[in-house]
Amino acid sequence: MDELQTTLPVFKVRSTILMPHAQLPIVMNEHDYQSIATEAVENNVVAVVQPQPIFINTDQSNDSMKSYKTGCAGRITDISPTGSGVTITIYGMCRFEIVKEIEPTMSGTSRVVVNYEKYLVDLEEQAVENQEFDKQRLLDALDGYFRRLEISPNWKEIKNTPGNILLSALAMACPFHPSEKQSLLETVDFKERADMITRMIEINAYDRYNTTSTVN
Repeated sequence: MDELQTTLPVFKVRSTILMPHAQLPIVMNEHDYQSIATEAVENNVVAVVQPQPIFINTDQSNDSMKSYKTGCAGRITDISPTGSGVTITIYGMCRFEIVKEIEPTMSGTSRVVVNYEKYLVDLEEQAVENQEFDKQRLLDALDGYFRRLEISPNWKEIKNTPGNILLSALAMACPFHPSEKQSLLETVDFKERADMITRMIEINAYDRYNTTSTVN
């Protein structure tokens, strides 16, 4: 990523974010895949953004919805047939801010001009890996959260996962509100993001426990 500003084809994916150094599988129909494949063929890099939540006209297509202004550039690393569609796997490279939206091309794919300056820390993978945070507090919160969801996780794998990878995976996989996911994506400081997601998980675990105890 040699330039601070570039133009990319854009994926608008509801209630989903792509974090740097993480992988996101996206299932799409054949038509949408052919459209984005035509646009991404140059360097295999796309912009992944969330459409903003709406409360009316919920049958709108993702492309017609207004998107958040911060997303993540990702490289397509795998393409696999899935039933009548295609699953593409995108590896997160660096977050960006949208500078300008460009009218859709003949294929129907939108493009955006993006700037990476605010998130250049994403390119310093080793520095992020060495960041410290209160991982035990996060693990304690996850214990209550998984109990609430009646999930039996692989704790050995979770405990051995580097902190930055674990935080990214949780930010992407946990069923937080789209605006909460977006807040995690936009937070530059690693420790601030770690504290934010820990508090989100603690609140989710507590709320459901509290509801259960009330019902009983």
